[in-house]
Amino acid sequence: MYPVTPNQFPDERELLLLVASGNEQAFRKLVLDYSGLVFTFIFKHLEDRPLAEEIVQDIFVKLWLNRETLSHLQSFRSYLLIVSRNHAFNAIKKLVREKNRAWEWQQMIAEPDEQQERNQEVLFGLMEEAVEQLPPQQYKAWTLCRKEGLKYEQAATQMQVSRDAVKKYLQYANASIKKYILNKAPIGLL
Repeated sequence: MYPVTPNQFPDERELLLLVASGNEQAFRKLVLDYSGLVFTFIFKHLEDRPLAEEIVQDIFVKLWLNRETLSHLQSFRSYLLIVSRNHAFNAIKKLVREKNRAWEWQQMIAEPDEQQERNQEVLFGLMEEAVEQLPPQQYKAWTLCRKEGLKYEQAATQMQVSRDAVKKYLQYANASIKKYILNKAPIGLL
């Protein structure tokens, strides 16, 4: 195979074969040729520029990591649009889950009756106890994302770890908090 220089523009099939063989210049060309299309497609669905940019980056990182499969594609554009659609739908589902979680949190802190208020105080106390017992990284991730409302990327920057690490810390933290509350809550409270 030959390297791709700025003046060489092989056809799409040739370009995919070069990328599949690990040619970084060919991959750069692929990104330049298609990132605008992917961004436009995702932004149209999400209407969130930073999130759309992040998803575009994720898609192309995954393409690079799985580049060997590109040589078998019949229509790269169709494949890319399907992958983009799936990423956009996953992002929408995640946003809905986060909004539902925020709504549930707001419902928990809305003015309840006296019994509900006592129950909430007990639950919040248990939750605070559980959070205080988390390992340092889980505690920090939970505090930044759940209490301060930061996005995973923002928390990752502050913690100087990857976004995936923050996500894992939150998963472990949530499981620990849930287990703690289930074990410590008085019967009938939940």
